[in-house]
Amino acid sequence: MKKKLLALLLSTVMVAGLVGCGGTDDSSSTSSTSSSSTDDKQTASEKATEKEINGYTYTLATDLTDENIELTYFHFDQDETVQYLANRFMELYPNIKVNVKYENVSTYNDTLLALIANGDSPDAIMYSDCDFALSNMLLADISEYWNADPETANLADTIGSAKIGTYMTNAQFAVPVKFFPGVMFIDRNVLETLNVEVPGQDWTWPEMIQLIKDCTVLDSPDGMAYYGLGVYNRLDSYYGIAASQEIIGEFGFNGTEFDLGVWAVGEQEFSDLKLGGYVAPAVETQEMEDWAGDWEAWFGATGHVALFSEAFWTYQGTWATEAFDQYDLDIIPYVVPAVSEADASADHHSIATIDFGGVTTGCEYPREAYELLKFMSFGKDGWMTRIEMYNDETLTNASGLALKYDVMPAPITKDEEVWDAYIAMYTKGMDEEHVAHWENYFASCMQPIPFGWTSIAGYWNYCDEYFNSIGIHDLVDKGTAKAADYALEATEKANLYHAQAMLDYFGSDGYDILTDEEVALYEQMVADNS
Repeated sequence: MKKKLLALLLSTVMVAGLVGCGGTDDSSSTSSTSSSSTDDKQTASEKATEKEINGYTYTLATDLTDENIELTYFHFDQDETVQYLANRFMELYPNIKVNVKYENVSTYNDTLLALIANGDSPDAIMYSDCDFALSNMLLADISEYWNADPETANLADTIGSAKIGTYMTNAQFAVPVKFFPGVMFIDRNVLETLNVEVPGQDWTWPEMIQLIKDCTVLDSPDGMAYYGLGVYNRLDSYYGIAASQEIIGEFGFNGTEFDLGVWAVGEQEFSDLKLGGYVAPAVETQEMEDWAGDWEAWFGATGHVALFSEAFWTYQGTWATEAFDQYDLDIIPYVVPAVSEADASADHHSIATIDFGGVTTGCEYPREAYELLKFMSFGKDGWMTRIEMYNDETLTNASGLALKYDVMPAPITKDEEVWDAYIAMYTKGMDEEHVAHWENYFASCMQPIPFGWTSIAGYWNYCDEYFNSIGIHDLVDKGTAKAADYALEATEKANLYHAQAMLDYFGSDGYDILTDEEVALYEQMVADNS
């Protein structure tokens, strides 16, 4: 397990009197001059509760400080988007100066540790690896603000039912910052060419597997093979969530324990597809060179792949751009199907990429930092600001690409005004049939379950030190081992790593919030699985 390096650094910083909030600005920061005066304060009841900007009425928080303060938001989000949001937040709260600091995700964790070690801790942060955040005790308990916020009750249902952001404790440490729903994309033109029926939106996992097989035609009359599946994300990760409504995490996690017997079924099925020749070649391989005549070709631009396990952002950032008008593609979205027909007939859990954020333990103004974090993430006002920005395609990134095409997430709120505006923006220029496909997809993707490393204590440590270290994926994919052979040991190891992480992070040497019963439970899990 990782040492609590950051907690020690924070302690040193705080003893030295260097508070994390209110760090100095730098060249990459957005800021504004404060306009309020501490001599002209208002009580909460006297403060304005609304403010209209560009035709939208914002709801102002009335319990924030009147003092002139600074907050720093450290992120790996789309930088121009965050800058835009920060400017709007400061327009709403002119006494709060917001410094936004961007860092590339590859160096993000190390840079964050260095900032804290130097007494320059941000007030609110993004993160993906929860083991990094929790082992270093980066995150403050924001339950007080989260529980009092009416908007949190209107988020995707699984945020509450799967205790997302709590790490299976009774405290709220994290908020969903960027939500990329799980999705399977189908190229209808390929299905039409091969005379394969287009599935309905309530399709099942077995139907998806059969479609992959039906759309693999290696001896195509046009001389270029058709493949049923192009892979970005492995299907076994999808299967582990789609298998049951009781599962709320990868590897069959039910909130307390893992069951990699569930994972083994999906792992073997996916590996059998690869071994059977149903999966398109990967970029920069000899197989791709032989198939497409180009070492650097991408299967998503060939017009010879039926189904894609691509990321949500691939459509908006790639297929929807003008550069792809030249290809004969008709891409439509589908929710990742449920394994059982009973689950497929209603909203069901499906995998999602969710980046999280939190208020740091060194923050001097946690209430204000929470409001800033909310504006940057799930809040309605922040999302209406994002949509305003996305609708203006003159606003671009450094490469000149309109911001709506640069890794744009989806709202995780269920607010109808937000979704109506989002769908109108997202489907601009589409015909009614394609708009309907996207509307159906968005209505069915709101039961997200995050990837394990973002949401389950001990998960990444387990993957790093056990699962990936013995190369289970490679062994099964090459046909040299069966996934079922690893299911029992892998389950025991996953339960061990999770239980030890819960004790390390939330026990007496960490946040110290576990009950005696929870400590006993996790100690027994460690003993049983060691």
